[in-house]
Amino acid sequence: MIARLHPNHRKIQELKKHLYQISAGYSGECNVDPYIERTHFPQLTKIFTNVHLCISPNFTFEVDTLIISEKYVLIVEVKNLKETVRFIPNPPHLKQELETGDEAVFNCPVYQIETNKSNLNEWLRQRGITLKTQGILVLANPNTVVKDVPPDFPIVYKKQITYYLQNLRSTGVVLSATQIYDITQQIQNDQKKFSPFPLCSYYNIDVNDLRTGLLCRYCNKHLRRNNRETWYCEYCSKDALDPFNDGIKDWLKLVKNSITNEECRGFLELKNPNAARYALSKSSLVKKGKSTATFYISGNRRAITDK
Repeated sequence: MIARLHPNHRKIQELKKHLYQISAGYSGECNVDPYIERTHFPQLTKIFTNVHLCISPNFTFEVDTLIISEKYVLIVEVKNLKETVRFIPNPPHLKQELETGDEAVFNCPVYQIETNKSNLNEWLRQRGITLKTQGILVLANPNTVVKDVPPDFPIVYKKQITYYLQNLRSTGVVLSATQIYDITQQIQNDQKKFSPFPLCSYYNIDVNDLRTGLLCRYCNKHLRRNNRETWYCEYCSKDALDPFNDGIKDWLKLVKNSITNEECRGFLELKNPNAARYALSKSSLVKKGKSTATFYISGNRRAITDK
């Protein structure tokens, strides 16, 4: 997405921040997962990661890690923060203080967890289950210094999560084996329904704002033709063997899950319908329809690989 937008686009900073948060979050979750796996859970316990659950057609919420057992339902929120962080109560947010003197502001993770607990309670209520879920904040970086911690809210470092989980108190059995099975099935069904694609719709970006043409996958500059089969980037001197397929994959991720000859021609800046037909024929897409109603979609002819 970032490669296809002008550097001064109004959404660039938001997208870069989101990408950083995703990368940091994924790294943090990978650091924490082994400690969760060391925990001796009851046999019926189910653990889900990167869960997207739908409360209404227009509202989906996300949970880093969700642990469901017969004695509790727990949301585990992982944050990969460095140096010093301070909780600010009003309005709720998290301030990161770096040794350089710079500061960064993040959404309050405690508020985020409490909101997700409320959302999860509602999701369960809609399925005939009434209970109060629990939450915990896990710091993936053991060197993070935390100040002004909110009272009565569990915050632990990653190496402490195993002990916390094994000693988590409950009021008794809250879910039966049948309920755990039913919840598991419904969570899996919700995952199948969720998709952030196309990204232009997800991030509310006008398709007309996208940069068109064949772009270098290394530096995002426009490519130049080297010969009939290959292209090259005059900025980073890299060759591109299949820029047509890269461009078509960009369209499918950003705009919609199908593409026509005319759309391909415009998005890749090709000279004529024959050039677009050639590009589409080399891709892994499956041809549908006839004549002017022809379009192409992802299929089983050959798996599309990500960049």
